[in-house]
Amino acid sequence: MRIEQISIKTLMVGILLVIAVLASLLSLVAGAYVRESALAAQSKSLARIIEIASNETIHHIQKETTSFGAAFQSREPVRNALSKLLETGNPEKLVAQLDESFQKGFAGAAQIDLVKLRVYGLDFKLLCESQEGMAGLAPHLPSFLEAKAAGRQGVERLKALDGIWISPSGPLYSLLTPLGGIRMVGYMEVIVNPSFNLAMIASLTKMPLNIYSLNDKLVYQSTQETKSGEGMQLPVEYLLKTDNGKTAYRLVGLENVEQFNKDMHKTQTNITIAFLVLTALALILALWAFTRFMFRPINHMMNDINHYATDGNLVVTPIKGNTKEFHALSGAFANMTKEIQSSIRELERLSWLDGLTGVANRRSLDTALNREWQRAQRSKSEISLLMIDIDFFKLYNDHFGHQAGDDCLKMVAARIAQVVERPGDLLARYGGEEFAVLLPETSSEGAASVATRILDAVAALNIHHPKSKVSGFVTLSIGLSTLLPDDELNPYHLVAFADEALYQAKEAGRNQLKTASPADLAKASRPPTQKET
Repeated sequence: MRIEQISIKTLMVGILLVIAVLASLLSLVAGAYVRESALAAQSKSLARIIEIASNETIHHIQKETTSFGAAFQSREPVRNALSKLLETGNPEKLVAQLDESFQKGFAGAAQIDLVKLRVYGLDFKLLCESQEGMAGLAPHLPSFLEAKAAGRQGVERLKALDGIWISPSGPLYSLLTPLGGIRMVGYMEVIVNPSFNLAMIASLTKMPLNIYSLNDKLVYQSTQETKSGEGMQLPVEYLLKTDNGKTAYRLVGLENVEQFNKDMHKTQTNITIAFLVLTALALILALWAFTRFMFRPINHMMNDINHYATDGNLVVTPIKGNTKEFHALSGAFANMTKEIQSSIRELERLSWLDGLTGVANRRSLDTALNREWQRAQRSKSEISLLMIDIDFFKLYNDHFGHQAGDDCLKMVAARIAQVVERPGDLLARYGGEEFAVLLPETSSEGAASVATRILDAVAALNIHHPKSKVSGFVTLSIGLSTLLPDDELNPYHLVAFADEALYQAKEAGRNQLKTASPADLAKASRPPTQKET
């Protein structure tokens, strides 16, 4: 018998009867597996906790190492020593600067155990290294770091690389960071001993924890001791691996599950009784609900579906009668669901885009600005914003008409989008003939370079503008603001200063770039005024 020939009532009653039989059988045998499954789940959960704590510890090492690297290379003596090395090939002054971090200490020395500092050329050949620190390391990059770094191109080369690796002395952590900013001249490798930070894992997990090295030598033992006779201890093991998949440390935690066993026994009994009672109640309720609401004539529901298909008015009426057309009902509702989901996805996509130019809209910019501001605060990195205005666009509209003005906006937006192509950067239409470009992790010099390329790219379009007072073609005025977020700043400062720089560009004659002056940036000591926001 085909499914189309079976009524809904017959099908539902049969399914409910099968469920009742299976529920009764399962309630009798489930107890034997509950405890074992619960212990396995508990073990996985605890292992996951250790894994998360380990990842958080590595992230902490990365953060502190990155902070040290940035602070080190920003020092004037270091920059001078590096320039001396590149000009003469003499590493003596730079080696002295590298050794100074070991001899005199540095900010954050209590957070990481620094063991070696190295400087490499752009070809990853070792130029010099600190005389202080760990001896016996091979005079080259760890193989996994060199493999990652060698294959990178363009702006990818400006990103730091890090990871754990195995040295002859044991596991070490290396951070490879570029030297020289955008005009990169080499790389610096900061090497630290991760064992120094392992106590943080025990602190985060709040459980007795032993950590072993590659040769099963105890590296760290938690001060929390397990008392004898305290009950069953559940061992949980997690392997902390290097970037090439080798085991760096073996972490073993112990969790007291005596009370867990007692609770499981009590829960098992309660669940079995509750399961049987709830199954019986659910079956009774389901039979009543199906009888009351699901057995109405199928044509009633089909009429509702037709109303939705013709005028978009979906009214679901409970079915009381008997029917055999369940397959048609299922198909109609499936198609309806697909259409609704497709419409919702399209509406969500359009809600983040500007309807005319196709670039991001103001809502997208506000969301991205707050997100990138918080990220810049965490990473202690600069963030830049360009405010762009088409010069004398109202005169262009008045002369050529609004349709030509719309076409001009589209061409300008498309050309700017070709320049702003770095992942993470965002081009948005700010309003009218004004655009904004958000540049995370970008210095003032880097943002100025992007702005200059935008000016040149739009000028190259040669869009005729006879009413312009600065050129016979469409030109731009750009205001630039770059901030290093701190507790006294907020995203509105970035927008306000970029807007002020745009105003200065217009006042200075348009068709140019202006950067927020030190006087503008001094306003960061106070909240922005209503005009600035």
